Amino acid sequence: MRTDLKSIIMFGSVSLGICAAQDATAQNARINDTASVALDPITVTSDQRTDAIEKLPAATTVIASRDLGYGKVNTLDDVAQRSVNAIFSSQGGPFTIRGIGSPGLDAGVDRQPSVGVFLDNVYIARPFGYPTFLTDVSNVEVIRGSQATLFGKNTIGGAVNIILRDPGTVPGVEAEAGIGSYPSGRLQAGFDTHVGSSAFNARGFVAWTGQNGYIRNLPNGQDVSDVNALATRFVIAGPLGEATKLRLSFDYSRNRDDGGLWYAPLPLAQRYRAMHDFKPDNKLDIGGITARVDHDFDAFRITSITALRGHGLNTMLDGDFTAAPLYGQAQTEEQRQFSQDLRFTSTLPGPFRWTGGLFYMHERFNAAQFFDMATVPRELWSRDVFKQDTDTYSAFGEIAYRFDNGFELIGGLRYTHETKSTTSEISSPSGTFAFGSPGRIAADSAFDNLSPEATAVYHLSEDKQVFAKVSRGFKAGGVSPYIEADGTANRYQPETTTSYEIGTKNSWHGGRYTLNGSLFYIDWSDLQTSLYTTPFTRVIRNAAAATSKGVEVEGGVRLTDNLTVTAGYGYLDARYDTFVDTVLGKTYSGNPLPYAPRTSIEGGLRWVSAITDDMNFVGTVKYAYRTTYSFTPENGYRQPDTHIVDARLGVEGRTWSATLWTKNLLDQRYLRQYFNYSGTNIGVAAQGRTLGLIVAARW
Repeated sequence: MRTDLKSIIMFGSVSLGICAAQDATAQNARINDTASVALDPITVTSDQRTDAIEKLPAATTVIASRDLGYGKVNTLDDVAQRSVNAIFSSQGGPFTIRGIGSPGLDAGVDRQPSVGVFLDNVYIARPFGYPTFLTDVSNVEVIRGSQATLFGKNTIGGAVNIILRDPGTVPGVEAEAGIGSYPSGRLQAGFDTHVGSSAFNARGFVAWTGQNGYIRNLPNGQDVSDVNALATRFVIAGPLGEATKLRLSFDYSRNRDDGGLWYAPLPLAQRYRAMHDFKPDNKLDIGGITARVDHDFDAFRITSITALRGHGLNTMLDGDFTAAPLYGQAQTEEQRQFSQDLRFTSTLPGPFRWTGGLFYMHERFNAAQFFDMATVPRELWSRDVFKQDTDTYSAFGEIAYRFDNGFELIGGLRYTHETKSTTSEISSPSGTFAFGSPGRIAADSAFDNLSPEATAVYHLSEDKQVFAKVSRGFKAGGVSPYIEADGTANRYQPETTTSYEIGTKNSWHGGRYTLNGSLFYIDWSDLQTSLYTTPFTRVIRNAAAATSKGVEVEGGVRLTDNLTVTAGYGYLDARYDTFVDTVLGKTYSGNPLPYAPRTSIEGGLRWVSAITDDMNFVGTVKYAYRTTYSFTPENGYRQPDTHIVDARLGVEGRTWSATLWTKNLLDQRYLRQYFNYSGTNIGVAAQGRTLGLIVAARW
């Protein structure tokens, strides 16, 4: 059900009442001492140290825990909105940063992201293994640009690191309940406790998120695109001795919803309407176990991160996106990965520091796509079955030396060896041959790469620096799920980036003001792209080259002990240098890269003031702007400019809080999914304006 004007007026009336109460008692003492007018410190852990964001010579955005959760930054799409030059689309990269992404759904089931997503520094190999919602998260780090030495797994476009909460040292229980439009809701609870008489602490957490659909399916009148997600987590951490720390974490989540892929012709989609006759089904299970051990020697630290993760997917939906019973489609995935990241980091003070590491990951991925006439039983649907085992071996290191005059040189190098064993089989038990001619291939592939990085930093002071960086990014090739017209394996080669970046990071007056900026130029070679071999079949080719260049500026200022202002600006010019589809006779050379808006702006206001000795008023407003961008290389349909405004107004006591929130306050209509289906532009609209209330308590 759409949010109406009455709801908006109610939200505004309650907000004014809170403001009035706050103004009447603003002279009372605060819960926390806010005499300091410095910005709250933001730290990053991506270099295996915990440093202020101003000290890392890389373009980085960090979203703190207070801005994460229901009614706030709740999904990875929300994360992208809070970072300039970034877009998240579940059918695309999914993350695209500075225009660097991946073919997305065009690659079939074998989606290998160019921007890596990490959970507590553990690489997640496939997009369906990403967290659906950001629950029990300490902070999220977005690193823009290729990286070879920050994490165990290298990436060519950037990295997003989701840091989960550690156990608290004080035993306690917390609970939160939220309700919102359509309606939607979240119930979550957590606890922290000591483990017996030991020095270990433990944390348990569970959250359920639900929502009725916001799209009306016209053939049956039902509201669809619902949510039904459960997430659980348990972590135990503590010392094994004076120099050793252990952290064990377990997580499991499950989604049982309709999949959300309610594609419709754009005039219908933009009115939150669909015309599907096929009842969808979606089951997704994600889980993982991680063991981290840190041991300090006199001169360096060893960090071992051992992880086992995986997901299972079984989804089915309408295949023609109309009310006619024509086609059905489905997809299954079974993925398991084991990774070992061993890191050595210097800890002695002085001008010289270093980091080195070894990384290994094994992934087993079994997946299939199905498509056929709706009258055919599912067990007979035409299919493309894809199986791949991947082994990745890496060794990497970085050394840095800081001279007495403030000049610092940093050099890094990474060696990667990756092997893939692949089978792909197209068959049609129904005899309709909806996936094309039957065939089967089995092929092995192996790739080696050296990726260097070099950075020069000049420290104007301990909280001001300028830097220049050159780096190489690498993404391995492989064998796609598709089969060549001659029946052989569709092989594609690695793609690489060469990035040049000049930046500055600054903090003044003890952190009261911050200003960070970057200029970048990226040469992207041998892009892995989807090309048609006939008007009905496609393969993956290294058929394009592209260039991305732009500017990024982010900063913040704490104007008073009540008011904090943050802002970010991104300019991006990302285009194909060469890209020609000789079969369809189309030339994309010169077109903008998909998911690459020319301008992106984000900003925020946060106001905190006392109501009583035991109560604060807190208000925040967040703004995200993106200019028009395309979803595909054809540049046929472009997302219009979007202005997304989110706001929260609340009261916080020592052990409780109550918050009113709204997302997409201006009720912007825009798409979260799009593609051209047989000459018709179809898509799925993002949610419009939503409102809600959250109450939380802790004991």
